Amino acid sequence: MRTPHITLSLGVLVGLLLTGTAHAGATTGATTGAVIGAPVPTGTKALTHNPLYRSGKLTLPCDRHPKGAGSVAAAKKHLTAISGCLNASWSKQLKKIGVMFRKPGIQFMTKPGTACGSEWGRYHTGRYCTDERQLVIMIGDYAVKAPADPVMLHLIAHEYAHHVQNLTGIWGAYEVMPADTESQALAQSRRLELQADCLGAVFMSSVWSSQNYRSEDWKEVVDHYRLSGDEKVNTKRSHGTGRNRAAWLQRGFAAASPSACNTWSAPASRVA
Repeated sequence: MRTPHITLSLGVLVGLLLTGTAHAGATTGATTGAVIGAPVPTGTKALTHNPLYRSGKLTLPCDRHPKGAGSVAAAKKHLTAISGCLNASWSKQLKKIGVMFRKPGIQFMTKPGTACGSEWGRYHTGRYCTDERQLVIMIGDYAVKAPADPVMLHLIAHEYAHHVQNLTGIWGAYEVMPADTESQALAQSRRLELQADCLGAVFMSSVWSSQNYRSEDWKEVVDHYRLSGDEKVNTKRSHGTGRNRAAWLQRGFAAASPSACNTWSAPASRVA
């Protein structure tokens, strides 16, 4: 039995911190920018020995993006620029290992509606629709006020990490893993989500200096995730404890490489 992946709605802060529910939605649109490459791996090796882990450091810095705030338009402008940088960075990374790259679609929402084929609440902040290969980002009060906040940066980087998992065969292998109990399904979900936390931090590390963030900004991100574990804000153990979320963030940021993000080979205690 596989449980659905969960996006929480316990308030704006919780929504930001519990970023990202990978969600299998109905296919509604094609993506663009494909580069022909090697077939993605399948089966268990796609999880534990994925070529992504051997792709080296992300080394493409971003231009300093506009940090205007106070309007939906300003937030959208900033977040669109960040998504462009994510496209450039991860396309270069996947080219190293010969994996086909496709840009994800991106949809911005300003009020509750339908995303990935299901209703989306007021406090949901980010989602990735796996079948559509589309990022969905809510531009709510928090995003309008501080679109360049580093927590917001990790939100979009985490959702994009689900796209990377999709392109490299990790998502496909995860989707067909046997799960006879809810406990098994949740354990698999935690490995997927903690890996997205880590890969999001890898991207953040690669652009940190170019965006003029400070060391105290990173501490704030880690502290926030430490307070957003399943034990504090979730009724299901789908994303990991606060301690483990913070630990995988720090691993990814320190390494600036996907090699740090192999949650599928980690002992159970590190993905609890």
